[in-house]
Amino acid sequence: MASSSKPIEILFKHVDGIDIYMDVYLSPSSSQQSPAPILLWWHGGGLLQGTRKGVSPHHLRAPASHGVTFISADYRLAPQFRLPTILSDCADAVKFLHTQQFQKATEGRADASRVILSGSSAGGWLSLLCGYRIGFDEIGVPKPPSVQGVVPIYPITDLEDPFWTTTQRPVKYMDRVIAREEVQPFLNPDEPTSRIASSALDSPRAIFYSFMVQEAILADLLLSGTEIPPSTFSIAGSLKTRKLDCPPTYIVHGDQDLKVPVKQSRDVVQALEELQLKGNADCEYEYEELPGLDHLFDREPKSQMEKMYAFIVRVSSR
Repeated sequence: MASSSKPIEILFKHVDGIDIYMDVYLSPSSSQQSPAPILLWWHGGGLLQGTRKGVSPHHLRAPASHGVTFISADYRLAPQFRLPTILSDCADAVKFLHTQQFQKATEGRADASRVILSGSSAGGWLSLLCGYRIGFDEIGVPKPPSVQGVVPIYPITDLEDPFWTTTQRPVKYMDRVIAREEVQPFLNPDEPTSRIASSALDSPRAIFYSFMVQEAILADLLLSGTEIPPSTFSIAGSLKTRKLDCPPTYIVHGDQDLKVPVKQSRDVVQALEELQLKGNADCEYEYEELPGLDHLFDREPKSQMEKMYAFIVRVSSR
């Protein structure tokens, strides 16, 4: 039996010559007779950098502490791959959970009928896009299966927010301006060595996100050449203007976040609140705003994320 500290590595997609993997951490209490609900998580990094290996300590504890199957999945990175391609990878990850291949690899111990999507930063945005199934019709990608809940952690939610469209030289959390030469290998969409589905947290690419914020080029990196407007992927805007699937949602954000402003979450919460006031009982949500905390606060070993896991256990038990 696999332990929560040693994942099962599964290849779930091979395309463009690239292998895309997910790591599955089974709950030690799960069995074929009593499979555990699934928490599928995507890493952050602005969709420009990062890896499924960048999980937090609370994620590794979750299978034993909260009885969930925790899954961390990779996706291809921008700008070598644009947002429609990235969303197709995420949708395929959700679909893969319903295959015989997944059931065989996990010994039938993971319950694909009880899936909650999560992610951190840009990964939180992916969880909202997939959970609410936003933008899929517009980009011509089949929607992922519906899920029981969505749990974004300090998510990006709106490409048109001034934070992403206003240059910052330097960014607030750095004491220098990043030279273009430092990230030039990653800026070329056609650079073969940059066409990847993950990058190590300590790799040269790890400075790419900060350069993007500095130069205010996120929408360009994700959508250039697609002719798709950035508003297509606005979570709050979509909630206000479209009829959406709206699974139970828990959002958490620190109010001193320098890398993804807390307003990104507040805007979504406001939109959900407005829907509730209009009598849309399906838009169940919880919001936790943590005073004094910056981006990546949950990577601290002491972070338990107790309210988040209470929500996950409650929703997945329905």
